[in-house]
Amino acid sequence: MVLICVLLLVSLCAHITVHGVTGSPLSAFVTVANSEPTHPMDNPNWVPPTGPTREKDREYWQDSGQARLRRQLEHSRQNLNVAKNVIIFLGDGLSIPTLAATRMYMGGEELELSFETFPHTGLAKTYCINYQVSDSSCTAAAILTGVKNNYGTIGVSGHVPLMNCPLSLQESNRLTSILKYAQEDGRSTGIVTNTRITHATPAVAYAVSGARYWEDDTELPPGCEDIASQLIHGDIGTNLTVALGGGSRHFYPTGTFDSNGEPGRRTDGRNLVSDWIERTAAHDLRAQFVHDRTGLLAVQPALVDRLFGLFSGNHMSYRLLADQLREPSLTEMTLKALEILERNDRGFVLLVEGGRIDHAHHDNLAKLALDETVELHRAVEHTVQHLGEKVQETLLLVTADHSHTFTIGGYPVRGNDILSTGDFSRFDRMPFFTLTYANGPSYSDHFYETGGRRNPDDMRDRYHDPDFTYPAAVPYEDETHGGDDVAVFAQGPWAHLFSGLYEQHVIGHGLLYAACLGPDTYQQSDACRDRLRGGAQKPIQTVKHLLVLVVLFGYLRTNAFHTV
Repeated sequence: MVLICVLLLVSLCAHITVHGVTGSPLSAFVTVANSEPTHPMDNPNWVPPTGPTREKDREYWQDSGQARLRRQLEHSRQNLNVAKNVIIFLGDGLSIPTLAATRMYMGGEELELSFETFPHTGLAKTYCINYQVSDSSCTAAAILTGVKNNYGTIGVSGHVPLMNCPLSLQESNRLTSILKYAQEDGRSTGIVTNTRITHATPAVAYAVSGARYWEDDTELPPGCEDIASQLIHGDIGTNLTVALGGGSRHFYPTGTFDSNGEPGRRTDGRNLVSDWIERTAAHDLRAQFVHDRTGLLAVQPALVDRLFGLFSGNHMSYRLLADQLREPSLTEMTLKALEILERNDRGFVLLVEGGRIDHAHHDNLAKLALDETVELHRAVEHTVQHLGEKVQETLLLVTADHSHTFTIGGYPVRGNDILSTGDFSRFDRMPFFTLTYANGPSYSDHFYETGGRRNPDDMRDRYHDPDFTYPAAVPYEDETHGGDDVAVFAQGPWAHLFSGLYEQHVIGHGLLYAACLGPDTYQQSDACRDRLRGGAQKPIQTVKHLLVLVVLFGYLRTNAFHTV
């Protein structure tokens, strides 16, 4: 028995070495003396970091606090007018940590993204009705239709399971997007995205499908219509004023190529771009199809009734990697859409998706995710500048559909390069990155097969490469979404409705209320009721006023006669 105890004690105290890293079972509780690199704070000559000079003064924080308070008080004035225009900016996968990291990527923790200056901010809960962690289709349904539904389904209620074609065809299961309501009200509608325009988020705006994967007819069950076909021939798609994005492969048949040389993949032999051109011509609409930046920028809004653009076979390129002379930016597409949509005096509804934030996160490409967030920031910034005085009659809403497993961690000093290492582990005696993921395909880039981390110092010359992957704690073929709440930023008529914490589908109801859209059974503001009454009642009120004047004139004339 004594021998067994001695052996156990020896085994507990024995040091083991993995890839040159010395450790001990006790190292979880005790810092082990070692000649290897140590945490900077363990150096007896360590000097604490210092913040910016002006921030050391209490007056700086008092003055800035008072300035922000005055700004908040100004924002407390509510705009109760009808939102003539609605612009929904959706950052796909734009988690709150992504926002914070982007500020640092842009140059400072204290910076603000364009939409972070909006007066009203809220938080939305993003789960699907059947999954704790959502996808882009069920969250888009919440935002654009006001109804939560099942993971992976497009524009149908929760009674339709994923991949179920027959149930998706039942009228009682179909949802109505804000774009449909806007079209019924005589407003123009548009979609701008840097993903495939048949991808989950934009698809919900105009299509109904049992699966987000049915973008063309290659895997489509009999009896259902694919998403690309619905964009060209569907009820909402045929009435879209502007549609700009990627994904041309879903509109061209196999054996043919788009204008950029990308192959088609439809098996039904249909060329949907040709269908669109023929249909708009048959309705005497001045329509233009564009396939590159030059064509888009050459469009003269006053001479175009319909605009359709497909700029890549798959998703559009990350802006940092794009041929910027050929592919338009998210900002350029948005501004061109606005120039056309704002010609309608009745107003418009525009969906703008910054969709490649999500794709970069899925591949653990943190730099690209942050850079794509900057692209969304620019699109919002230029939109506000473009609107000018019209911003007072335009509801601008910026939000995300879901988050990611992306985190900012450790104790990096102020001003530390967000793409670099920011702290040091006393256990494996190596620095570690500030940005990490809970899971994803980059696991093997940062961990040995036999266990233990690879040293980030050996990667230092690659930190700023766009294709540099950031550490994932669990190996996974495609980094997953996160289940945490996402931020909502709003400005314009009824923007205050989007303050607080709420279910994501409440966004959809707030948009309809602000814009005076939706079924008659929905809540309506006084301004909305006045607007609805105004159009039909104005002639009647004019007649009433004339009758009153006639009666009054007769009364005065009679009294004057009797007086004489």
